[in-house]
Amino acid sequence: MHAEVTHDSGQATHSAVATSRRPELLALTSVRFFAALEVVLLHTLFMLGGDDVRAIPGVVIELLMRGGLAVSFFFVLSGFILAYTYCDAENELKTTPGKFWRARFARIYPLYFLGFLMDAPRVAAFFVSTVGSIASAIVKIGVAAVAYLTLLQAWHPRVTNTWNTPGWTLSVEAFFYAIFPALLRFSKHWRLRRVCWVAAAIWALPILIQAILSHAQLIELTSASAGTFWRSFPLLRLPEFILGVAAGRLYLSKRLESHRTTLRVSGALALASILVIAESERSLPVMVVTNLGGPLFALAIVALASGVIRTPKWLTSPTLVLLGRASYAVYILHEPFMQGFLKLAHLAHFDSPSPALLIAYLLSLQIFCIGLFRFFEDPMRRLITKSGAR
Repeated sequence: MHAEVTHDSGQATHSAVATSRRPELLALTSVRFFAALEVVLLHTLFMLGGDDVRAIPGVVIELLMRGGLAVSFFFVLSGFILAYTYCDAENELKTTPGKFWRARFARIYPLYFLGFLMDAPRVAAFFVSTVGSIASAIVKIGVAAVAYLTLLQAWHPRVTNTWNTPGWTLSVEAFFYAIFPALLRFSKHWRLRRVCWVAAAIWALPILIQAILSHAQLIELTSASAGTFWRSFPLLRLPEFILGVAAGRLYLSKRLESHRTTLRVSGALALASILVIAESERSLPVMVVTNLGGPLFALAIVALASGVIRTPKWLTSPTLVLLGRASYAVYILHEPFMQGFLKLAHLAHFDSPSPALLIAYLLSLQIFCIGLFRFFEDPMRRLITKSGAR
């Protein structure tokens, strides 16, 4: 997400206003900040925090490093927000597919490309130092660059993690965006109950297949390529997106208005179950872990969006909402940003892993990404969207 983040994590602020006039769901925007932070801590907690971090209780560490579940949340949230933003009363796309795809490109690609540029020195140095000849290194760099720039890296595990690793989730998201108009058109006449049952069945099928194959020892899950495939292959993550779309349609239908108490209890149980899964992650197969939270996240998202779960006022405070809006930048840029941060920290003789170094990194990352959101990400999105409207 990761990772994201997911990742279009579903910012409703501007695109919703532009296409449907539906208000931003502030609680969901804020929650994105925590999900992105999970992914960041997965990659940095021990690397930057050092041994002193191990003094934190193990239960807390487990909860802080559930980046896989956070990515699942982003995929479900993406489907929910796209349905919320672009689905009309007839379950059809509110705009043309071309305008929808342009809006999605404007939303994700500027920061995605910035991540490409920021990570380029590391990728070039890696291949030059590990490949036998300069010619071979150039070829490998070129293949990895094309896969990343065309958002295709998640389709082959050999290139998935090569360039700015969290970018693989955007490759998956690009697939979701590509099929979303067709998905709405295909299912627009379905009854809502059928949509939900089909979404649940599609979600359960790949998990069941992997669990059976893993138990029978018919597939290899321990190799890096196998783990990457089961985590990142777009078709295997599609069920989470479809669950999100189904949840979005359910929310828009208003059918839950008369069942608020049931939804409140179900949403609370879903959140509690997610915590249990987070604590059990190490004992479950990789795909079961990455996808098991799908229905639970869908239920929790609907409950939060409906306001049936009482949330503290600080969750929708302007500061936390801003952090949520900047969470995509945090997610997609936290690894290349860390490279530059560590170089500066080394010059300042402040590069020994410690809680202070970790906190300095997290604070500087947030400041950097808030600045990007205000002065790069949002202006570029507006510029690309307006140029397509001419």
